[in-house]
Amino acid sequence: MSAIAATTAVLLTGAGLLHALWTVSPWPWKTQLDLAHAAMGWTGEEPPGRWFVPACLAVTAALTAASYALLLRAGVWDSPFPDWMVTVAVWTVAGVLLARGASGLLDPGSGSADAPAVYRRLNKRVYAPLCLVLGGLTTVVAAS
Repeated sequence: MSAIAATTAVLLTGAGLLHALWTVSPWPWKTQLDLAHAAMGWTGEEPPGRWFVPACLAVTAALTAASYALLLRAGVWDSPFPDWMVTVAVWTVAGVLLARGASGLLDPGSGSADAPAVYRRLNKRVYAPLCLVLGGLTTVVAAS
């Protein structure tokens, strides 16, 4: 079980680090506007405002906390929290990831038919399937 938790935690942490990188760089895109169009379905003609950096950091923090909870649930580290709290946290992570993945496949525009084509394509081919895989792996850890 710890191998599944560790693998999932590494993937979640990687996604978190990518969001942290986006606070200072649009990589792998050329501009922050390209990043916003491709990664979040931004429809504006200008890059997002001041809220963009805090939003990326919030996602980074959430994914890092999710990774930590998975490793606690699998017993990789001793938990400073009650077992029930870790269990609820991991089930919550699983639910959020599965809901994000399912909604991305059912509604590739994520609620907006105006979302850029690059985002709709990436959402359907990368973001939603990745969330479903991570949600499934997290469910396995949560149920153990």
